[in-house]
Amino acid sequence: MGDHTGSPFHYLTQNLPSEITHSIFQRQANTQNLLKEWQADFAAFGGISEFNASRFLIMIYNSLEDVDTLFTNHITPGTTRHKRDDFSDYVTRRPHSKLGWSLQMTIEGNGHYNCIRDQFVSKPGDLILLSPDALYDYRREQSCDLWVHQWVYFQQEERWLELLQWPEIGPGIHHIQTSTSCYGILKSLFEQIGELHLQASEFSEALKKNILEQILIRSRQLAPKKSLIPFDKRIRLIADYIALNFNQSFTIDTLAALVGLSPARLSALFKQQTGSTMLNFRDERRMARAAQLLAQTQHPINKVAETVGYDDPLYFSRCFSQHLNCNPRQYRKKHQNIEYRKD
Repeated sequence: MGDHTGSPFHYLTQNLPSEITHSIFQRQANTQNLLKEWQADFAAFGGISEFNASRFLIMIYNSLEDVDTLFTNHITPGTTRHKRDDFSDYVTRRPHSKLGWSLQMTIEGNGHYNCIRDQFVSKPGDLILLSPDALYDYRREQSCDLWVHQWVYFQQEERWLELLQWPEIGPGIHHIQTSTSCYGILKSLFEQIGELHLQASEFSEALKKNILEQILIRSRQLAPKKSLIPFDKRIRLIADYIALNFNQSFTIDTLAALVGLSPARLSALFKQQTGSTMLNFRDERRMARAAQLLAQTQHPINKVAETVGYDDPLYFSRCFSQHLNCNPRQYRKKHQNIEYRKD
């Protein structure tokens, strides 16, 4: 657990009351069945072996899906190390919507991010920004022995909206590559915000916010020039509305009325600023959520289709295949059983 420095679980070593630590695992959908499966191993004569203990810890980490309530601070930083054949070598999967954003920078090795349509392998200096509705499905890249990334979990503030307009590599998943000159500065800022998090002074929260804003500003400066065009607030409102209501039926006329534009003007402006039509933008979010449910739950495919806004499972399967080049069953088989274990 010490490898996950800064995370709420890191502080479980500080003799927290059992009712607190117990509630952390009680909230997880898959953890209770996992604990039952392992009871016999823990009750065996002579205790559990170190080998099985490592397997158990990896599976426990993999079962943690709902962690939002643990990030009680507005800004929570940390550094995570994923080492091959170590219990820190778990897959991060969070199927539920999050309250905040996650900014991550790889500092050693390579990480693997499932971006729905594509897969992304990060290298030192790569910055990944995950929005609250993004798919959290990332792990150490299999070709390397160690992946270390620094991260900051934060809640959005109005004045940061422009700073969060990064190039998108997947629905709600954004990427910027640092320059050689900026990498050291950003790494130092991540470390400073981590040190402040361990302090209890009256100004530590304000200082963390100040440093986070520096990170966001420096990262935004690295974005390609074409993505620096000021984002129209009306388009941001529509994009946020679609992201929140992607499983609902709506018309262009309805959306246009929300921001006082004609349907034609809204369509043109949305395409200019996002590079996508409103319906394609909605469908990308539908497919992202569907892929998330297929990879991280056992819901029947017809239930997944209904959840993301399709009454007809067959039509959903056709749409899914068009977007991801495989049908829902194939996608589930490919992505659901990825676990790193010594055996």
